[in-house]
Amino acid sequence: MSYLVLARKFRPMTFDEVIDQKHVIVTLQNAIKSERLANAYLFAGPRGVGKTTIARIFAKAINCAKGPTITPCNQCSSCIEINQSRNIDVLEIDGASNNGVDHVRNLREKLKYVPSHGKYKIYIIDEVHMLTDSAFNALLKTLEEPPPNVMFIFATTEPNKILPTILSRCQRFDFKRISQTEIINHLRYIATQESITIDEDALHLIARKADGSMRDGQSLLDQAVSFTGDEITGKSIANLLGIIDNEIFFRATDIIKKRDQNEALNLIDDIFVNGFDLNEFLSGLNEHLRNILIAKVTGSADNLYTTDAYAKRYLACSSDFSENDLLRLIKIASDTEINIKRSANPRLKLEIALLNMLRLDNSKRVDDLLDGIHELKNQLMASNITSAATTTSSPDVEKKKVSPTDPSAGSVITAIGTSDDEAGQNIQDVAEIDIVEIKEKWHQFVDDVKKNKIALGSFLNEGEPSYLEGDTLVISFGSRNGFHIKSVMKYAPLLETILYKLFNVHLHLKCIKGNAPSTDSRVMANYSENYLSQLTNRIPQIKTILEVFDGELVR
Repeated sequence: MSYLVLARKFRPMTFDEVIDQKHVIVTLQNAIKSERLANAYLFAGPRGVGKTTIARIFAKAINCAKGPTITPCNQCSSCIEINQSRNIDVLEIDGASNNGVDHVRNLREKLKYVPSHGKYKIYIIDEVHMLTDSAFNALLKTLEEPPPNVMFIFATTEPNKILPTILSRCQRFDFKRISQTEIINHLRYIATQESITIDEDALHLIARKADGSMRDGQSLLDQAVSFTGDEITGKSIANLLGIIDNEIFFRATDIIKKRDQNEALNLIDDIFVNGFDLNEFLSGLNEHLRNILIAKVTGSADNLYTTDAYAKRYLACSSDFSENDLLRLIKIASDTEINIKRSANPRLKLEIALLNMLRLDNSKRVDDLLDGIHELKNQLMASNITSAATTTSSPDVEKKKVSPTDPSAGSVITAIGTSDDEAGQNIQDVAEIDIVEIKEKWHQFVDDVKKNKIALGSFLNEGEPSYLEGDTLVISFGSRNGFHIKSVMKYAPLLETILYKLFNVHLHLKCIKGNAPSTDSRVMANYSENYLSQLTNRIPQIKTILEVFDGELVR
């Protein structure tokens, strides 16, 4: 058979011809120049990115008649024999079919023979991770103390399956996926050399399907030529490879923008009728949404691996969605892609996912709510909200006020309408305090206590501020923490001082075992209800937040 497939016909013969693995090439060339050659190398990376190709070129560079050299001549007998896979000093071994301990023992027997023509006897073992543990162990001693002029080059797609003891004896090189741009450029070069007419859509579809593998891209181009002849279009490639056309993804995002449920179900029906793989559709939709997101974030289509026509459409489409919308759409598609693999009814999963995308609330509303929460926080910190206890009592009675300068260190200043009101106004630094504010800053109070006495702060962590009795703060410790009460009350003066520094009021402490009395619980429930009513009246965003997130006030 005289025909040579494109992957072999256009296989690189020198380091300069290798595509997109510069970090590996430069290191190997420097090692050759300085004659710092290791006894074992490990080439790890995805399939079809040049591992065995570079291993061959490296072997030629070492054993070339003009070498060691970074530019093997490809004309001497050694280079020609290596290119034709018949050099007796450079042996290529398939690790999958020669993976037993006996194969390794036979290999070790041959190591004692010196190279026939070249400077090194080089063993290239492909898919080395397929060797058994016994075979690896048989190779250990040889790798640690190899005979002179013997070199091993291992290639693998799964380095995680190789024993650590083997890895530690090799210089490891990690190969990367080849970029779509490099694949497209190289396929365009091959098409020119082979007099093949191929449009940009076809090149992009092949590069996307190749998924970073140059060999896969070349094989797909070979297959396309067999299918369509010397004129290849994007449509013919899509039909050949079963690739979903980009127009379907643009149709999907247009449906999401319009929130058209009927059209969404029609789209899913078309996907099934055409026999498209559901995972491939979701994967393609994810990539499509990613392109829109990149165009949205950067305001440019320069970083998109697509044709100029599609790049302009992505840029135009980016104005229809917010960044948060796109992130949430990508999450739905990604989650569905995972769930659909183990579903007995994948069509239902896809229908639910697409309908959820249609019902996606506008992110702008959520952003407004978040801004409202931030505004709420600022307002709460800037001013105190009138206590709900005031609303349940006489309108003429104001909230209790405690003066930090009162001689009784916490006595209650009487309310508006009494004869003491004027005296209350003359007292300096009058501060208002309620149990909600104390609860909000309780952790801060405990932290301040720990700075003085760590153990005391730990005891307080077991307690909870329950309610105020005049100028007395009642702390409940539960039914099992009676021991903590005695320890806390022993240091009551210290705690009251820290409370004063934090809240700027004088409060006495009272500790109780168990929870707050049931009557107080009813009072606090009413308090919470009235407090929430005041909050929603004063700051309308709270009501919206509670409705959207199905929230409740937690005290």
